[in-house]
Amino acid sequence: MRASLLQIAVDEGESIDSRRERVASLVREQAGADLVVLPELWTTGAFAFESFSAEAEPLEGPTYDVMAKAASDAGVWLHAGSIPERDPEGPLYNTSLVFSPAGELAAAYRKIHRFGFDKGEAVLMGAGAELVTVPVA
Repeated sequence: MRASLLQIAVDEGESIDSRRERVASLVREQAGADLVVLPELWTTGAFAFESFSAEAEPLEGPTYDVMAKAASDAGVWLHAGSIPERDPEGPLYNTSLVFSPAGELAAAYRKIHRFGFDKGEAVLMGAGAELVTVPVA
């Protein structure tokens, strides 16, 4: 298995829409890999606690759409890092998305053990309830 692990620079001056498109291009450049893995909370920045609520999106929101297409274009399994997810019936979640090489959602995982004690994820985001695995063979 060939895996590509990508680091993503998060610049406050770059819009999230621009960042999504930049990252999608990076994913497409990984064509030939079996698996591409993006970092946690790359859309906002992992420690940009103040922007989690404002930038949270539904599970099938803009990041979902752009990453599904990038996975399909590259023909790779894509662990699209995680996003601040806004559940219409609950709290925010730190949610990971995994797409198949066809661009279909293979799994979504709401982080159970959130980072921080009295600030950050632990206070701002709800805990997921179940473990998730994805067969990729």
